[in-house]
Amino acid sequence: MSRKPLLEWLMAGFGATLTLGTLAVVASDISVSQGDPPPRLAIAAEAPQPDGQGSFLVRFTVTNAAPATAAQVTVEGVLSEGERVLETSRAVLDYVPRGSSARGGLWFRQDPAGRLTLRATGYAEP
Repeated sequence: MSRKPLLEWLMAGFGATLTLGTLAVVASDISVSQGDPPPRLAIAAEAPQPDGQGSFLVRFTVTNAAPATAAQVTVEGVLSEGERVLETSRAVLDYVPRGSSARGGLWFRQDPAGRLTLRATGYAEP
């Protein structure tokens, strides 16, 4: 009996084990993700920075603490003074993976320091 057929059998077994293991992981991920809760999005803003062209940039980070992924996440920033809305800005983040975060920014004509509220207004399921 030559060594070549034995080596071929060993490699075939290794390949089959690797393939079956991959399929098992994918199948378990699919079965777990079907009952996922909606994304839990939290937004943290950085301090406003002048952009050198008369506007102010507010960079933010959206963190998704849920096991569900969110796509097309719309973030809205509202600059207000009391009950009066002075300015609104929106940004759409393409993808916020589960258990991860994504960054973006909003521009305002007025300095939003201390008068800004950020919130997620919508998402799509990928």
